[in-house]
Amino acid sequence: MKIGIPIDERSEDAPISSRFGRALYYLIYDLETKKYEYHENPSAMARGGAGVKASEFLASQGVKAVIAPRVGPNAEQVLRTSNITIYKGQIEPWKNLIEKLEKNKIKTV
Repeated sequence: MKIGIPIDERSEDAPISSRFGRALYYLIYDLETKKYEYHENPSAMARGGAGVKASEFLASQGVKAVIAPRVGPNAEQVLRTSNITIYKGQIEPWKNLIEKLEKNKIKTV
């Protein structure tokens, strides 16, 4: 399963971004292979609808879950329509959140 995580820097120690739709990057982590990729957020500088565009981008990448501190209502609707599970994550390094997810210690929204 692929997980999408908003981040603002390409680093293994990067904390998740508090801005879901306007994060500079998305880290896409594959739980099965333990591999990950950084993707520039195509909607980071959008005038409006950044969360919706970001959600559509993540869906197009095959993401099945996202971890974010907060997702706006329009983005949430797109994620749910795309059958993407939303997990609430605190601001901490993304690797910690992946570990919590694997141990079922993170809750869905």
